[in-house]
This record gives sequence, structure tokens and C-alpha cells, in this order.
Amino acid sequence: MENSYLNKKPVISVVSSTSNSGKTTLIEGIVKVLKSRGYEVGVIKYDVREFQIDYPGKDSYRFTEAGADNVVIASDNKMAMIKKLHRENSIDELLVFFKDADIIIVEGFKDNEFPKIEVYRRTGKSQLLYKNPEYNFTNIVAIVSTEKIKSDIPVFNLNDTDRITGFIEKNFMGVPQNE
Repeated sequence: MENSYLNKKPVISVVSSTSNSGKTTLIEGIVKVLKSRGYEVGVIKYDVREFQIDYPGKDSYRFTEAGADNVVIASDNKMAMIKKLHRENSIDELLVFFKDADIIIVEGFKDNEFPKIEVYRRTGKSQLLYKNPEYNFTNIVAIVSTEKIKSDIPVFNLNDTDRITGFIEKNFMGVPQNE
């Protein structure tokens, strides 16, 4: 397989046609395996709802309420930035925060050019995105499911995060695998 992704910092997108399909669980498992193998891992999560990490009464909240466009909260072991947005950021705009990462995993942001791993669980409204003309995704590189699926791309069991991570390492990070 010709791999044009190996020359760039790997960004892998995990997508599904429905929520509660296992995307977060899969990403959590992949992150654990990658960390155990010594990688610096970044994750970008798209939230369709307006999330809240800042609360009334906190200093950072007061700064934001006073009109600050950006507030950074920092301690000895972590930091967070609260930035008012006037439009949705693209993944490319968010990648600047991941200079030290060896790999970035994206949950959501379906309409991007990065390679995608599809998580599929058979439910009432679910449908496979791969080769579905309604979605027209040409960059789905693997399917992860608890179902038996016949496909011309690799299919992995949702619980086999070691093999899924090996697939990512081999195809997007250039790490040889023992087959």
C-alpha cells in the first residue's frame, strides 16, 4: 500500500455513524498502548455540545467574564487554555498545540483529510460509513467492530487495541511490525 502519510506527523481520525459506538473507548485503549511503547500522544475531541471547564466563582471564570479572550490555567503538572471562538476551528488550527506529540488522534471532525478508522456497532440507526455513497469518505483505512465484517480493508476487533495500535504504527508511523 502506497503510504503518503509517513512523511508527516501522524494524525488519525476515529469516526462512526452514531454516538456511543465505542470511539472513546477505542481511543483510550490506543493511547494506553502507545504510551506503554514510549510515545508522546495527543488527542483532539470534537464536542457538538458547548462544554464547560470553567465555573462561576473560579478566578479563570471571572477573567473570562471580564472580557479576556484567552485565559491559561497552569500548575506544576498540567495546563488548560480557555479561548473564546468566533467560529469553529479546523483540525489544522488545533494541531499547533501538539508540537511535542509523536501522534495525534482525533475523535469527531468527520470531514477531514486525515486517515480514518471507523468504529462500527450494529444498532437501529447505525450504518457502515466505509463505501457508503451518502458519506463519500475515501480515506477510511480500517474498520473496528465487535461484528464480523467482510471488507477489502483491515477489520479489527474493538477489544484488540494491541493489533490496532500495531496497524497504526506500521502504516502511519513507519514502525516495522512482526507479522
